[in-house]
Amino acid sequence: MFYKESKNFLNQKEINFIKDIILGTNFPWYYSQAATTKECPVYGHTLIHRYDINKEKPTINSDVFFLFEKIVLRFCKKHKIKINAFTRAVINSISFNKMKKGVAHVDHNFKHKVMMIYLNDTDGETIVYDKKFDNKNILILSDKFNIIKNIKPELYKIVCWDGSYYHAATYPKNNNRRVAFVATFI
Repeated sequence: MFYKESKNFLNQKEINFIKDIILGTNFPWYYSQAATTKECPVYGHTLIHRYDINKEKPTINSDVFFLFEKIVLRFCKKHKIKINAFTRAVINSISFNKMKKGVAHVDHNFKHKVMMIYLNDTDGETIVYDKKFDNKNILILSDKFNIIKNIKPELYKIVCWDGSYYHAATYPKNNNRRVAFVATFI
C-alpha cells in the first residue's frame, strides 16, 4: 500500500496560524449530522466541496485553503507525489462518540489519494483497512476487515495514502476533540 508520512514538516508561520486562527475562538465551524452516517456527526470547515470530476471544476469555499495548498504541494514535492487537482479539502473536528469509531469508507468512487494533517494534540487514530473500494459501496458497515495501518495522531503529523483503501476515524477518548485537515486529490 502506498503510504507517506512526515513529522515536524510545518513552519512556524503555519503553526501559528493553526494555533491562533483555526483553533482560536472565532473560527467558523459548521455542524453536519452525518460525516459518513447519521451516527457520525462532525463540525467542519469546508475548503473545497466534493465535486463531480467529470463535469465540474473545484470551487474554493474558504481562503484558509491557500495555506493548506502550500503545505500539500510542498509535501507532494518532497515525496515525489503527483497531484493534478484537489477533489475535496476540509478541516474536521470530532469529539467523543459512543460508537468509538466511524464507518469504514472511501472518500470518492474514483482513484485518489488522501492526505491528513493532525492539527491538535489528541487521540483518535485513523484506521486503514486491507479492503479496497469494490466499485459499489463507498460506505461499508462491516467491521470484519484486517487493519493494515493504524495511524496515531501526532501534532502536525502529515500522512498520505492510497484512497482506494477503506478507512475510518476513531473518536477521541481522552481529549476534548480531534481536529484534522483532510484533503483528497488526483
